[in-house]
Amino acid sequence: MKPFPLRWRIIGALLGLSLSTTLALSYMGRYYLDLSLQSGVNLEMGHALTGALTLAKENYDTRKHLLTEVGDILSQSPNLIAAYHANHPEQLQHLFLKEGVKDATLYFSTTAHTNASTTMPSVFKASENILQLTVPILAQDSTVAYLCAEQRLDTLLNIESAVHTFKHIEMDELDLRQAFSLAFLAATAGVVLLATLIGIRIGFGVTKPLYALIKGTREMARDNLEYRIPKGREDEIGLLIESFNKMAEDLKENRRKRLEAEQIAAWREIARRLAHEIKNPLTPIQLTVQQLRDKYPGDDPTYQKLVIDCTEIVTEEVENLRALVQEFADFARMPSLLLAPQDLNKIVLGVVRLYPDARIHHTLSPDLPILELDIEQMRRVLINLIENGIDAAGEKAQVRIQTQIDDGQICLCVSDNGPGVPMEERQRIFQPYISSKDSGMGLGLAVVRGIIEDHRGHISVTDAPNGGAQFDICLPIPEEQMDDSLKGES
Repeated sequence: MKPFPLRWRIIGALLGLSLSTTLALSYMGRYYLDLSLQSGVNLEMGHALTGALTLAKENYDTRKHLLTEVGDILSQSPNLIAAYHANHPEQLQHLFLKEGVKDATLYFSTTAHTNASTTMPSVFKASENILQLTVPILAQDSTVAYLCAEQRLDTLLNIESAVHTFKHIEMDELDLRQAFSLAFLAATAGVVLLATLIGIRIGFGVTKPLYALIKGTREMARDNLEYRIPKGREDEIGLLIESFNKMAEDLKENRRKRLEAEQIAAWREIARRLAHEIKNPLTPIQLTVQQLRDKYPGDDPTYQKLVIDCTEIVTEEVENLRALVQEFADFARMPSLLLAPQDLNKIVLGVVRLYPDARIHHTLSPDLPILELDIEQMRRVLINLIENGIDAAGEKAQVRIQTQIDDGQICLCVSDNGPGVPMEERQRIFQPYISSKDSGMGLGLAVVRGIIEDHRGHISVTDAPNGGAQFDICLPIPEEQMDDSLKGES
């Protein structure tokens, strides 16, 4: 059975996690809701609250009856007038205690409550939580003041409130369950939607570059080393894409070096054989021609001149062939490097002294670190590049040489004011037998590239600032001198 794609597995995992979490929370919420409802709504509590409410009402009736009795006693008692004139309602407290009214608050008032009678004692609720007794004080058949006795009804009100709350909860229990179910469904839908969006974002965000990597590996399997994965991420996957592109670039460079190494090896073998096959007959040819000239016994001046001219032509061409053979031989037997600590600036100055009449300008960085170089091979590189620049620019040739530290490497730049190198030839200019000069076999730049790569460096050609060609040579700085060179650069 074919497994589901990774992106859908990620989305499904997030959905499962969100649903399981939501269901667990729903179960816990429902459990505690039922528990709270069971605690708040049950028959025993209902009966208890109903009984408490009955007792509270009986207590209310008892209080009202006692206050009524006390009011009737006070209306006939002379102590009421005496306490009023003395303005000490506390003197009447013993009558209330005697009748069983213990928590009454007594005071005199010149005005009565709207519910109070002006001639007879009356008991009524002055407010929600106060039961009041009003006894008129008569003088000469007219009411001059009132004795007010108040009792608080907080306990009764609390019981009534509890009963009302209980009945409200009992009636709204179904509504609460329905509201909880609707809230759970809404929360579940929101969580599922959010988990889906996050899953799609993560799933496609992770798998899209993975599919790009898969495509890249398939392209590399098809030998397409030019394929690169577009960048755009800064996370670990972005680093993986960058590593893949770097690997593809390294493979491309290694293939180029391998192919060039194979070509150079083939050219060196051809050069060695040509040098061997051509060099041997050159000396007999030259000697034979010279003997023909020297052994001619005749006195015909015309023929004598012809022999001398032919001998000079043959000798000159033989020397040209010797030069080509020597170039082949030098290319065929590239010596091994003899590395030693060298100052690149001193090598440049030593080569520049060989051209006192040429217009060679140099700008050398004074803080270059010491490099492991083969001095003779590096001299050969500089001479070859200077000669190419002079030959390309002609009589008005100007060659510029510059050394500097750039990006942890030492850069040696040799530029001229010649016609430059066309873009289509820049990749082939370092291959053997590619030359725009009238003489030579075009092996010089191939030799130069081989020397630089043997030094673990790199050479390239670009346009010079003054319009000619510029050869840039980059040489690595030894690790033990890297820190010192960077400090000097800063």
